[in-house]
Amino acid sequence: MLKNLLLIFITVCLNTAGQFMMKAGINKIGKIELSQFFDYFPRVVTSGFVIGGFSAYAVSAALWIVILSRAELSWAFPMVSLSYVLTAIFSPVLLGESFSVQRFIGILVICFGVFLVGRTLSGQ
Repeated sequence: MLKNLLLIFITVCLNTAGQFMMKAGINKIGKIELSQFFDYFPRVVTSGFVIGGFSAYAVSAALWIVILSRAELSWAFPMVSLSYVLTAIFSPVLLGESFSVQRFIGILVICFGVFLVGRTLSGQ
């Protein structure tokens, strides 16, 4: 089970890093209206940060396949919600985004849920 938790932790970190890389790339491009997406598409897919973000996702997906071969989905998938926690914690630091009491309470609820799911020990 410890190996599964380590793989999930790495997957969550890669997923979160991918989000931050894509956000950094998009911040350099600017706001994109849905109606203009295809006009911006060449800039998006050639952005180093966006490519890095998708690469982190690809490695994360490969590790996720390994996790699914070893653990129950109903145990493993709730653990991925820790990426929401990491994103909410690091967004104010790395991106200057806001962080409210309500958001903090939401993070605590997610952590408690992951704790409860993790205690079921069915990830072996």
